[in-house]
Amino acid sequence: MLRTLQPYLLTVSLGIAGGLIALLLHFPIPWMLGSLIVCAVARWVGVPVVSMPGALERWMRVAIGVSLGPSVAASISTSGADLPFAIGMALIVTTATVVLGMPWFAHRARLPRPAAFLCALPGGLSMLLALAGDTGNRAEVLMVHAVRVVIVVVSISLLARLLGVPPEPEPLLASLNWHNDTSPWVLAGLVLVGFFLAERLKMAGGHVIVPMIMTTGLALLTDVSMDPPTLVKTLALLVFGMVIGCEVANGPRARYLQLFTTSSIFTLAIMAMAAVFALLLVRIIDQHFLVLFLALAPGGIAEVSLVALALGLDAGMVALVHSCRFLYIITAGPIGLKLLRGAIKHDSP
Repeated sequence: MLRTLQPYLLTVSLGIAGGLIALLLHFPIPWMLGSLIVCAVARWVGVPVVSMPGALERWMRVAIGVSLGPSVAASISTSGADLPFAIGMALIVTTATVVLGMPWFAHRARLPRPAAFLCALPGGLSMLLALAGDTGNRAEVLMVHAVRVVIVVVSISLLARLLGVPPEPEPLLASLNWHNDTSPWVLAGLVLVGFFLAERLKMAGGHVIVPMIMTTGLALLTDVSMDPPTLVKTLALLVFGMVIGCEVANGPRARYLQLFTTSSIFTLAIMAMAAVFALLLVRIIDQHFLVLFLALAPGGIAEVSLVALALGLDAGMVALVHSCRFLYIITAGPIGLKLLRGAIKHDSP
């Protein structure tokens, strides 16, 4: 058992050390940002850091989905009339992102059109792995999206601090808090059932969406408390920080700088567009700008929703909009890939 876990001990040690350093430096979302930065730097300089097991990441995604359910139920109850505006704007931003992004990555990163299409999709890494199939340039696609997630998490966390989202007065004690009104047995049962259903259904993004739908329904129909304690969210932040840190430093070394620069410029441009649309939505929807910005920002459901949870924002609205965008992507994405591959075959002699 110890021999099996030994490769991960260094990663976990560095991740925890990074989180503690970020706490001391008063970083926003310290457990994610600290572990992400330290693991990325360690991996880049050649320290034998191993990314966390895929099974652990899936369990953490289920825990996030369970955490989001009550927030989503509250958003449905209080913001039902506003949701179509936010969802419609998210689909517009998504379409614009792909239309602008595919030629950008094809030209600047010298990628074939199917790979450039996947790079332009503002979705999560797990969904892209499912969509990519036998598409080449898999490492480049993952690199582009890992960079995007890092920029989104870091920039929105810093922006939240600038816009006055208050920091936790005792962040270390608060992040380790286990006590709340939710029974640990209820929580364990929800996570187990959510994980079992997600594994059986095998749908892209299911480890977040399936338990989120399950706990949303329970929250709407019952009075059972389903809010996981802060410690569970802290563990999820730590795991995601370590995973993303290892991913972003694991790109192809020969093209690392080119891909990093290309992805960074595009991500900042898309985030600026999302900010403009969020400012327009603030006039229509009674929501904080940061909530709408997170709802429209590129990135996966788990990462962006986890940022909203960590900042104490309306994670339900963010998760709902990203879920609808996710369904749009996994419906339209394979169609787009099929059309691109057909066009390439038609153009080739």
